[in-house]
Amino acid sequence: MRRMSTLVVTAAMAAGVVFTALPAQSAAAAGVTCNVPEMHQQVARLRDRANSLDHSGYHDAARNTRSEADALQRRMQWCIDAENNL
Repeated sequence: MRRMSTLVVTAAMAAGVVFTALPAQSAAAAGVTCNVPEMHQQVARLRDRANSLDHSGYHDAARNTRSEADALQRRMQWCIDAENNL
């Protein structure tokens, strides 16, 4: 019985995550503005932070920060590309 209730709670939580994510996706489809200069500054800050972490010996944290910077760089490029295709 305990295992079944845990399964039900987990499924309900997963469904809640899906339902809460749907409005955000529809809002994104409606149109999102990108602040490219701000995104560029954030990428630079993240890369500086990653270099600092790497220098301090926190290599895993530096790798995570670099991957965050790379993801933001890709989003920024998508914004630039979308702007150029208008």
